[in-house]
Amino acid sequence: MMNLSTLVVLVLAFGLACACSAEVKKTQANTVSEISFTSKKVRLNPFIDVTLDVEFSDPKGKKTVAPAFWAGGNVWKVRYSSPVIGVHKYRTICIDTHDSGLHGISGSLTIEPFSGSNPLYKHGMLRVAEDKRHFAHADGTPFFWLGDTWWKCLAKRMDWAGFKELADDRAKKGFSVVQIVCGAYPDELAFQQMWENEGGKPYLSADFNQVNPAYFDYADRRFAYLVDKGIVPAIVGGWGRGDCDAIATVGLEGMKRHWRYLVARYWAYPTVWIVGGESRGPQWTELAKMIRAIDPVDRPITLHPDQSGRLSVTDESAVNFDMLQTGHGDMSAAIGAIPKLKEAYDRKPAMPALIGEFCYEGHMQSAFQDVERYVFWASLNSGAAGLTYGAAGVWHASVEGDPGVQSAPGVNRVYDYTTWREGMAYPGSTQLGIGKKLLKTLPWQRFAPHPEWAADGCFAAGIPGEARVIYMPKKGVYNWSGTVVNGLEPGATYQAYFFDPVRGTRFDLETFTVADSSQSEVFSHTKKILFADRFSTSANNSWQDIGKPTKRENGEMRCGQNTLSVVRDLKTLDVTASVDTTSGAEAGIVLRFHDKDNYVVALYSPVFHSIYIHDRRNGQWGDRLGEVPVGNLGPNIHAIGHDMRRMGGCGAAR
Repeated sequence: MMNLSTLVVLVLAFGLACACSAEVKKTQANTVSEISFTSKKVRLNPFIDVTLDVEFSDPKGKKTVAPAFWAGGNVWKVRYSSPVIGVHKYRTICIDTHDSGLHGISGSLTIEPFSGSNPLYKHGMLRVAEDKRHFAHADGTPFFWLGDTWWKCLAKRMDWAGFKELADDRAKKGFSVVQIVCGAYPDELAFQQMWENEGGKPYLSADFNQVNPAYFDYADRRFAYLVDKGIVPAIVGGWGRGDCDAIATVGLEGMKRHWRYLVARYWAYPTVWIVGGESRGPQWTELAKMIRAIDPVDRPITLHPDQSGRLSVTDESAVNFDMLQTGHGDMSAAIGAIPKLKEAYDRKPAMPALIGEFCYEGHMQSAFQDVERYVFWASLNSGAAGLTYGAAGVWHASVEGDPGVQSAPGVNRVYDYTTWREGMAYPGSTQLGIGKKLLKTLPWQRFAPHPEWAADGCFAAGIPGEARVIYMPKKGVYNWSGTVVNGLEPGATYQAYFFDPVRGTRFDLETFTVADSSQSEVFSHTKKILFADRFSTSANNSWQDIGKPTKRENGEMRCGQNTLSVVRDLKTLDVTASVDTTSGAEAGIVLRFHDKDNYVVALYSPVFHSIYIHDRRNGQWGDRLGEVPVGNLGPNIHAIGHDMRRMGGCGAAR
């Protein structure tokens, strides 16, 4: 009997130990780990009755408090991710300190280096960059925000196969962010059937007092797929416009419960918070502050505003980047978007600014790819931290027979019957991806706007002495005026090229260095002038025409092809000669002259943008002796030759 009693005591002791600690888990850096806890009590509404937090301590001693969420039944879960390698310890803190299944549980988690290639895991979750102008990963790697608008793509009419198809398409085109609503949808009345995903509606009561975990389980699958494709979910918690105002419907406290649940489920993923769509004012500001207070990391957070172009919060500390809605329409709306972006860029204190909604491509049969390109290039060259695109059919998850809007019971206000698959194929999405691909070959994250570099109506940005991008919008049919580049730095070497933003084709020009006019020993005569002629009269006996005659008047020597003219009676060594001419003609300076059939000439070609050294011997042209690329010149050029035995000039008409 004694031995049996001892055995029973040992078994009970082991059982108590299991209730207070958990197994050691292993995961990789920045990936999501999930730990479950089971309550010892049965509650009528666990979502309301229990608040559970979990305190994590990383190997460096830094503590992070993460909210846990009710997962259904008696189960609560916490999610965690960290870039710090090593053993992370945790302990639970429950409002019900007598629930031994939820309170005082401790355990550890081992994080190992990430072994994959996904940049969201390799470099870590997003943050505002140090310059307060862009976004970066946790390790400092720049993040290029190219977003797409999927407001209603958690709805079940966008089925799982379609969701994956759309995500695959956007990832292939280079999109890095998806703005998506998880909660009350725009353009829909509360608790319509259209809210449902495969698990039903997100809440079962009008005050968001009864959560439906099954809805969020299906949302989990979609968010996880986006992240696996390298796309950041920018989660919108609800809408604030008058006809679909979530706070008016649910109440501020209900929206706080909702956002705590969102933070608990998704903070460990590389997400961005958009507190509300078309939201503004003190209540939304209070909600944003609460989110920042409970979010374990300082991720990017903002409100998607109305079209006023101003920050939507009453206290700017509630957000850390500025998102604009600039209005729908066609090219006139696109042009009007850029001054609003510039105003946001100029606000102090600085924070990243970007347009989060503008003219959706194809929306109400307007705003096609030229409009999308204009806003992309004009805003990126005006200091934007990125841009969010949108397409008809995609943003409202439209399918045949269900365009996805309902503004009143039984009333559909249909914007577009375009389906999401049709909208997915609009060319603007491809062309914006092409633009992003080009900019990522440059140090785009250090670019600043420089409107002084370009002509009026164009947009310029870059780094002085290092890189410049100039966007010239479409000016009309048969416009051959070209691009103006102002203020190039003397001594800086540039590789110039044109870029077709529709096809992504690059047209290389030349590598060139702007001359420093202060270097007088190169660009001016440093010795006594032996001879000068400004061609003021037609009768000047200083010149001898060899071949076709030339004509000299009004400051010009006029000549045709195959002409050669030399200065009489001037024979010397070690001299500098120069001539002013136009860049549209083939012209040169004779460097060595013996007679009309034997000389060496430096010849400028406007066709090949080069200066060639040619040897003419016994009346025949030999091989080129040298070549110097000069790039595209202005309308006038100043040619200089050195160390000539006798000065001369040759060329075609000016």
